[in-house]
Amino acid sequence: MVLKKSSDVTSAGIPWSEVPEFVLPYMEWIDNRRGAATQALPPVDQVRTPVIFESLPRLHGERPRGSKAMLDVSGAKSRLKDCRPGAWLISPFTGWKWAKWPDGDVGWLPSNVYLPESLRVDAL
Repeated sequence: MVLKKSSDVTSAGIPWSEVPEFVLPYMEWIDNRRGAATQALPPVDQVRTPVIFESLPRLHGERPRGSKAMLDVSGAKSRLKDCRPGAWLISPFTGWKWAKWPDGDVGWLPSNVYLPESLRVDAL
């Protein structure tokens, strides 16, 4: 897979060539090194946006907070940027589930919320 060349250093100022292998997927996620998802998702008329979005608050009370959540949602927003509402992914950084709401915002979802596999986007 060819990575998007955004710069020669990470957002932390470390050259990509010096990032340890075990950390690389996380840094790629945080820095959006792979770009927005490009996989084809079914159109809304074939797979409706799940109705769960009508009943769940976008800012769920149990949502993760803090710097780790901020880094994670940044990666999720970048990855889901060009996707249709209802698209979702599981973060490689935290394992949390993120989805694109009908209004275009990206938010956290509890792990027990079912979403159609056909709307899942590869995280990396």
